Amino acid sequence: MYALRGQGCSIGMLADSDDWMCWTDQAEFGLDEGIYMIVTGPSGQAIQDGINQKNQAAIDNYAVKLLFGDWLWWSDQVNNVIRLVSPQGFAAGRLANLSPEQSGLNKPIYGIIGSERTGDPGSGQAATYSYADLGALLGAGLDVICRPQPGGTFWGLRGGHNTSSVAGTNGDNYTRLTNYIAATLSAGMGGYVGQVVNTGLFRNIRATLLSFLQNMLNQGLLGTTTTDGGLPFSVICDWTNNPQTRVALGYVQADVQIQYQSINEKFIVNLEGGQSVQVSTQLLPTNGVS
Repeated sequence: MYALRGQGCSIGMLADSDDWMCWTDQAEFGLDEGIYMIVTGPSGQAIQDGINQKNQAAIDNYAVKLLFGDWLWWSDQVNNVIRLVSPQGFAAGRLANLSPEQSGLNKPIYGIIGSERTGDPGSGQAATYSYADLGALLGAGLDVICRPQPGGTFWGLRGGHNTSSVAGTNGDNYTRLTNYIAATLSAGMGGYVGQVVNTGLFRNIRATLLSFLQNMLNQGLLGTTTTDGGLPFSVICDWTNNPQTRVALGYVQADVQIQYQSINEKFIVNLEGGQSVQVSTQLLPTNGVS
């Protein structure tokens, strides 16, 4: 694992390593290096066992994604054999092909032909996870690759979550976008180290940060505006947040705030139906868009 240190990786995993006793080390490494670590429970794991192991490991950390130990059947066409493999590779591959503001939830994963819980190929089984099963797993901070998905009968990640218990930080998108921004700023702002501290330096730092954030906005990594119509980011780097007493010690500080886009995880449709329902008239737009 430590061979990945300083390599600029955004997603990492110890393939087929299912020992919960090393999850804490992986969590600390992920936080230090800005890597989203994908870990898994052992093959054939029971739901309660998965929850118990997560609690025993005491990981409550946005740097780690814990997959339930429902391993997947995969057709190895090179060796012409069907293999039972860890779900880590499928999750890591799917996330690696998404831009960092995206969640793994409800995104198709290809190449899977079955899982331990749903039945191996040719078994004739077609079991699925109940809502209670999914609620127990996702509520405990585990994710699972299964089908069907909200968008159809395809394989995918059912939660799009990491192991954090905080709603604002437990999404794939939070981990990946935070790490992306941190890595970019770390690489891009180093050129200002060693320069003389004055108003011009503050102005250049602020211009660089605003340019980067504006590019993220233009590329769709950030939402267009906030709820009050303003930009979803702000940068402060001047004498107000850099007092002379601290500048004299060699420190310069830039305060950056960024509002991420939310993920639609729970879609609610309110339905009122019946013979006695009074339907209110809805006026359609005059431009022909309904």
